[in-house]
Amino acid sequence: MTNTALEDAGRCLLSVAWNIRTGGPRADPYADAVRSRLRDLCRTLGHATCHQAAAGGAGDHEPLLRLADLAYEIDTLFLLVGTALVPSPARDERRRQEIDTLLTHVDTLSAEAAAVLEPVCVPG
Repeated sequence: MTNTALEDAGRCLLSVAWNIRTGGPRADPYADAVRSRLRDLCRTLGHATCHQAAAGGAGDHEPLLRLADLAYEIDTLFLLVGTALVPSPARDERRRQEIDTLLTHVDTLSAEAAAVLEPVCVPG
């Protein structure tokens, strides 16, 4: 029996990983590094979550969805930094600070998300 909520959360993480932007005309090494980390994290946890759901495993899907939401929000904020029609360094700085604040929650949320999964599902 598949845990459909868990499978849906896994597929949501995989969708976020697939849709995180890369590079672009205004490439930012910091943004690219963060996006790469988020992409890898979402992909790894997404596959592990789908694997656990297919094996009939149980677990709370909410931390996984919160992580997907956070990764998507960070990616969107990076898109907004430096792409306005009228440049505003103050606004960009506020957005970068918000991104940095959100990034402090990524490790906590990824630990919560990984705790939902059986240890064999998440590579160390």
